[in-house]
Amino acid sequence: MASLTSLEIGTLIVGMGLVTLSTRGFFMFWGDRVQTPEIILRSIRYAPLAAIVAIVAPEILMPDGATEISQFNWAIPQIWAGLAAFVAFTWLRAMLPTLIIGMLVYSALRYWF
Repeated sequence: MASLTSLEIGTLIVGMGLVTLSTRGFFMFWGDRVQTPEIILRSIRYAPLAAIVAIVAPEILMPDGATEISQFNWAIPQIWAGLAAFVAFTWLRAMLPTLIIGMLVYSALRYWF
């Protein structure tokens, strides 16, 4: 793989900064002149949850080194720890006990498997 020159690295940094500024600053720059439709405002509320699920679900459902979901295995501790954390949060509605219960189940199952 070819290394980048200083000019190319500088161009990439400036370009990434401009893209970040334009996407995050769009609503600040335009203010009230741009009205966002209500359906988009309602759907934006689910974006963080969707991102978390997209990151966490493969880690829970697929064993280490798996490349596809067909390699699913009930014997991996992540599934049972995730299920225990889900039940704990549903029952207690508190984040700290959820994390503690999930990690205790994960650690115990890793020790036994």
